[in-house]
Amino acid sequence: MALPVRSARADWPLVGWFSKEEVGTPEWWKKNKNKSVFMPGKGYSVEGVEGYFDQDGRPIQKPVAVERINLSDEPPPGGILPGLDPKQVYGKMKSSVGLGPNDPIAHKAFERGEKLFGEGRYGAAAEEYDKAADRATDSSLKQDAMFMLGESYFFEDRYIKARDAYNALVAAYPSTRYMDTLIDREWSIARYWEQYEEHSPDWFMTPNFIDRSRPKLDTIGHAIKTYDNIRLNDPTGPRADDAIMATANIYFRRGKYDDADYHYTLLRREYPRSEFQFEAHLLGLQSKMRKYQGADYDGVPLEEAKELVKQLRVQFAGQLSPEEKERLGVVSGQLNQEIAARDFRMAKFYDDTKHYGSAKIYYAEVLKKYPNTDMAQYSRERIAQIVDEPDDPPKRLAWFVDLFPESRERAAMARIPELQNGGTRLAEAPKSSGDDGESSAEPSTVR
Repeated sequence: MALPVRSARADWPLVGWFSKEEVGTPEWWKKNKNKSVFMPGKGYSVEGVEGYFDQDGRPIQKPVAVERINLSDEPPPGGILPGLDPKQVYGKMKSSVGLGPNDPIAHKAFERGEKLFGEGRYGAAAEEYDKAADRATDSSLKQDAMFMLGESYFFEDRYIKARDAYNALVAAYPSTRYMDTLIDREWSIARYWEQYEEHSPDWFMTPNFIDRSRPKLDTIGHAIKTYDNIRLNDPTGPRADDAIMATANIYFRRGKYDDADYHYTLLRREYPRSEFQFEAHLLGLQSKMRKYQGADYDGVPLEEAKELVKQLRVQFAGQLSPEEKERLGVVSGQLNQEIAARDFRMAKFYDDTKHYGSAKIYYAEVLKKYPNTDMAQYSRERIAQIVDEPDDPPKRLAWFVDLFPESRERAAMARIPELQNGGTRLAEAPKSSGDDGESSAEPSTVR
């Protein structure tokens, strides 16, 4: 006997799409949010549904200010104590008193700022632009307001505030359409501060409480900072290499040759097509020579200076005047003399401490590399005088020293290579004890 056929639909519970969601629930709001319309001072309304709703679809029982409605779809920031975040607390306080985001109010403030700016009342205009930038949520309006805030400060000759306003705009909108203009403004500000400081008889840390166009302290330091802002805000722009060159020249004029050399090197490396390449090579050479402190200090600047001399002769031969070519020849000779002095000093050190083997090697290096110098002549004479001397001085109290085991530090030092007949050898091979107590290791040569 066949069983009666029952409708499968009749057994389904009336849930989901077969039931009507209750107004105000998350499910209902998810379906109707896109159809909702925001009414200032009332909330969101949905066609065919009575009443108004907040941003989460909850019914609003009384009128609410527009500032109390969150128009953003972004989730609230997290954190351990998000409710105590100063920014959130401040934002809630502003919203609670009607000072939160509001594009209509921002538009009106911007229009007032435009009117005041056109009348030349830049201080009053700055207040309105600041208000517009603070209240605006529309990115285009906010950019306009932030830029015009900087412009108002600039034309009011309040350059510190103008620079900070321009930097705030770039921080908020790295690809802002106002980039070229604000970079030119910052360039003018930095140049003014630099030129003022160069021609001012005051001490650079003299306080300034009168002139609003300058910082209160360290005008030249603020000029350098502004040049850095130009390079960092627009590293591929037309003013980037100008800013680096200006910074390097400031340091060079003030005798800070390490900093000057860093910036000249940065310009040569990062901006190979800059119009300042020749000057960066020439002044970079001067910086390296002036920061070298003598044979007792690091000799790397001398080697780098020699390389710059080669580059100048090859890359910029057509730009060098006869006087500059002659000067480069003199500089090249000076560099060779200084480098020779370092090798000669090493030879003298070993000679004075009676390590004649090492002294002969370094004297030979001086003869080989710098044969036409006075040091080469001395080296030749000294080699002849010590040719029969033992390579190393006799060990004092050798029997006493041998009573103690060799430390790890001394063994490591023994592996530091020294010059040896065109190659290198270990200063002293670590000893290994044999039956007779003598060293069984031979000096090893590294080729």
